[in-house]
Amino acid sequence: MSVCSLSPRTSSESLQSIFSTYSVPDKLSPALTGPMVWKGTELDPTQYIVELSKSEIDNIRAAVISFKLQRLPRSEISQHTFPLLPTLARKLSTVSKELHEGLGVVVLRGLDAARFNDEEAVVAFAGVSAYVAPQRATDSYANQTLSHVRDATKEAVPVWAKDIGLAGSKITAAMDFHSDRFSGDILALHVRNDGGAGVGGGQYVASFWKIYNELLRSEPEVLETMAEADWPFELKQKDQAPYLEPGPTLFFSRGKPICQLVKAPLLGSPRIQRDPSMPKVSDKQMYAMHVVQDLAKQFSTRIDRKQGDIQFINNLSIMHAREAYQGANGKASTRHLLRMFLRDPEKAWVKPARFRFNFDDPFAPGRMQEIPIIDMDPWRAISGRESHG
Repeated sequence: MSVCSLSPRTSSESLQSIFSTYSVPDKLSPALTGPMVWKGTELDPTQYIVELSKSEIDNIRAAVISFKLQRLPRSEISQHTFPLLPTLARKLSTVSKELHEGLGVVVLRGLDAARFNDEEAVVAFAGVSAYVAPQRATDSYANQTLSHVRDATKEAVPVWAKDIGLAGSKITAAMDFHSDRFSGDILALHVRNDGGAGVGGGQYVASFWKIYNELLRSEPEVLETMAEADWPFELKQKDQAPYLEPGPTLFFSRGKPICQLVKAPLLGSPRIQRDPSMPKVSDKQMYAMHVVQDLAKQFSTRIDRKQGDIQFINNLSIMHAREAYQGANGKASTRHLLRMFLRDPEKAWVKPARFRFNFDDPFAPGRMQEIPIIDMDPWRAISGRESHG
């Protein structure tokens, strides 16, 4: 992978020197093995792409029509209301197994042939995803379940939203490697429009387990820093003062490392400034972020992407990043992805008890789900609060 296209930030060379103990503390899990430990040069797209046949695409189209005829709200999309043939249902169930026990990345390909309109695409995305991981995450502030990842930078910002800013999912800037914090176990993205050739927006993934093994060997103190519960996350909210939510960026699930490192709530961004009352990250934490970013670049691969793809990424063990992108002739980019966070209750990793509520909260039962066909509100109340994309 070329490292020049993700972010203009320099490597961690200038920060190295003061954090170099080499003892491995007892609280760190031993080195990991298995298919989830990989580097990009070892991956071929055929290893993570799952092709849909014509008959399977026809089955999905029939399920979309069946759901629409039931006249139910989109929040009711489930395996029960979106009927697929048993063979396809089993095929999608194996995707969840690959996400939890395999590479941690799967791309489902072929839906572009269905030529869905906007409403049908949303229904198909939610319906197919229900067979991979039945539970959909919903934030507790805007009841948002499905988000539109698109360029909203050319749109006028309403007065009420001037202090909230656009979320990372609505801007065109590059995004460093991250895992979306307490958002869900599985990140699902449906490519409605790839934005065209030569305009950027490429997506990259890196195995945090590979990064973990390398740090365990060379700089275990970085992992110790990540596991400390004093990272100063700033959470913003509409019409209220931001507040501090300290916590770690590295957790463990019965020996499985879980990475939940995202920079914007720690450092702020040009569009979402960090409140001056918030404490700054420490030198050790800044160093850890640089080291993880450098290793993620080194071990990453660019996702093979085509229009219509549904990308599934284990948000606990796989970090993801994005190139900057732009529209043509100074206009807004046409790049458009649909996004949800999911959980498969049968295969989900057990979360650490102290932070179980944080991991479970997006999946709290009974919460209203908003699954919008068109994104009409990029400045929703928590756009700045979550600060990820």
